[in-house]
Amino acid sequence: MKGILRALAGLVIIGAGLFAARTLIGMKEQRPVVSPPRATKLVKTLPVTLSNEPPLTYIKGRVLAVNKIEIFAEVNGVVLNSTKVFREGVRFERGETMLRMDDTEPKMALLAQRSAFLQLLTSALPDLKIDYPDAYPNWRAYTADFDVAQTLSELPEFSSDQEKFFLSNRGILNQFYSIRSAEERLSKYTLQAPFAGEVTLSSINPGALVRAGQKIGELVSSGGFEVESAISREALAFVAVGDSVQFTTDAGATITGTVARVLKTIDPSTQTAKVFVRVDDAALRDGVYLSGTIYSKPLPEVMRIARELLVGESVYTVVADSVLTLTPVQIAALSERDALITGVREGTLLLAEPLSNAFDGMVVKLDRE
Repeated sequence: MKGILRALAGLVIIGAGLFAARTLIGMKEQRPVVSPPRATKLVKTLPVTLSNEPPLTYIKGRVLAVNKIEIFAEVNGVVLNSTKVFREGVRFERGETMLRMDDTEPKMALLAQRSAFLQLLTSALPDLKIDYPDAYPNWRAYTADFDVAQTLSELPEFSSDQEKFFLSNRGILNQFYSIRSAEERLSKYTLQAPFAGEVTLSSINPGALVRAGQKIGELVSSGGFEVESAISREALAFVAVGDSVQFTTDAGATITGTVARVLKTIDPSTQTAKVFVRVDDAALRDGVYLSGTIYSKPLPEVMRIARELLVGESVYTVVADSVLTLTPVQIAALSERDALITGVREGTLLLAEPLSNAFDGMVVKLDRE
């Protein structure tokens, strides 16, 4: 009996507590629900201004000497000593002797060939005097002026086919061209600079035996350079031969150049095409890297903006001084840093900096500073 009474007493206490709590809640003053204010983002803008602007293509490449050759020996011979040794860093002017090889043996053989040719000419003179009296004076004068120590002069002109056939049968023509070939070969024992430049590689020493086909060095011109770089396939629509280029060196100096060649073939692995820019500056050196900008033919009625402001093929504009609107544009030119756009009315406020979490219809506040 006592247990039942205790349980009833507990239920009464709990019910009284719930009633008191509900009464207290009902007595609490109800506050009106207020909507939070719409947040606004402070943004910078710029007015759309249309003008004639050149597409800019940014490039970086290595400076290459226009004249750069590998030097090979064409004959066998021993390198002779000279006052100006063929060494790295030595400069030679155009036509200056860079290297001499011992040519004593081939020179003596050539003298013997010329002597034999003179004997052949003199033996033919009596028959020329009888059979071709009109041609005889020319061949007599040629023989009289012949010097075995000098390079062969051109043969007298033939007055008839019979005269040519006669001299050919005597072996005179064959011997003449054999000597000319030997003279040309003898000249290869002396190497002369084809242009003014500097030796960048030397692999021989005086007294060393050089064999035909052996590489003996490299010569690089000290003037006239090209910068080889790559441009995107989109830039091929604008970059053309003759476009102006401005390079900046590591020291901050500016070097101007001109587009010399543009390859239209696209590299399938990089989707780029090669471009070569001609530069002439005494301070340049082969192998130096330069960064520059190609200025192509200006496009009419466009505006240049940072590429990061593009949202696909649209930009954010501000209408009513407070609402962002995603506005479609036409992209006239596109580079890795900027874009030329059109299709936006002049004077329209354009978002001047990228805004995270921006969306069409977003409420913003203009930065008037």
